[in-house]
Amino acid sequence: MWLPKDERTLLAFCCTKISRGEAPFNLAHKELAAELRNKGIEADRQLVHETLFKLQNRNLLRWGSCTDGNSVGITLSQQGYDLGRKYSSWWSRSNLWYAEHIKNHWIWVIGGFVFGIISTLFVQWLSKVLKLK
Repeated sequence: MWLPKDERTLLAFCCTKISRGEAPFNLAHKELAAELRNKGIEADRQLVHETLFKLQNRNLLRWGSCTDGNSVGITLSQQGYDLGRKYSSWWSRSNLWYAEHIKNHWIWVIGGFVFGIISTLFVQWLSKVLKLK
C-alpha cells in the first residue's frame, strides 16, 4: 500500500521508535511536526492530528491524547508495523512504489519498444562511424 508522504513519514517514524523498544510511547506534537518538517512537509498541530486520524482509519495505528494535552500515545497494529518497517528502508520503499504504480503498466511496453528502436538506430550509426575511420 502506497500512502501519501505525510502518512508514510509518520508511520516510518513511529515504527523506528517501536523498533528501539519504546512501545507504546508518547510523542509530543512538536516532535511529530518536526519529523514532518525534516522530510519537507510544512506541518503544524492540525496536520499531525489529521495524519494520525487517517492512519487510524486505515487501522495502521491507534492513538489518543495524553493527559497533558501536548502529546499523543501511539500503538501500531501488526499491519502498520510491517508497513512502517518497509517505509523505513529505502529499498523496500522503492519496491512498494514500483508494485503500486509501475508493475504491469502498459507504458513500459511502449517505452521498451521505443527504446529498442532508438538503441538499434544508435548501434547502426555507431558501426558506420567506426568503419569510416
